[in-house]
Amino acid sequence: MNSIPCFLCGHKLEKRTDKNSKPYFCCDSCGIQIFVRGKKGRELLQESFRNIEKAKLPFRIHAHNLYEIQAHIKEIEGIKAEIEKIGISHWFSDEKLHIRKSLETRVQNLLLQLQQMAEEGQKQKS
Repeated sequence: MNSIPCFLCGHKLEKRTDKNSKPYFCCDSCGIQIFVRGKKGRELLQESFRNIEKAKLPFRIHAHNLYEIQAHIKEIEGIKAEIEKIGISHWFSDEKLHIRKSLETRVQNLLLQLQQMAEEGQKQKS
C-alpha cells in the first residue's frame, strides 16, 4: 500500500480510495485530510510514490522543524504564564525582580531563535 508522510506532523498516511476511486489521505494524529481530485494531481501522486524514498528526507526535516517551532511556542506560553503569576510591582524583592527579568530575557531569546529559524528557512527556499 502506498503512503506519504503528513506534512504537518510527519506521521505515515496510508492512501485511501473514495467511492469514485480517487485517492485521499487522513491523519489520525493531527486530523488533516488531503484529497487528490484532479487528473494531474493523481499523476503527480503516482510519480511521488515512485520517488518516495528521495522525498522522505525533506519531509522529516520539515516535521523536525515544525516540532522545534511548536516547542518554542509552548515554552514561550509557559514562561509568560509564570510572569503573569509573579505579577508586577515596585515593591518586589530583589529575588523576584531577578526572576521576572530572567524569564522576560528567556522569552526574548526564544523569539529571537524563532526569527532566526524563519530567516534560515527563507534562505533555504532561495
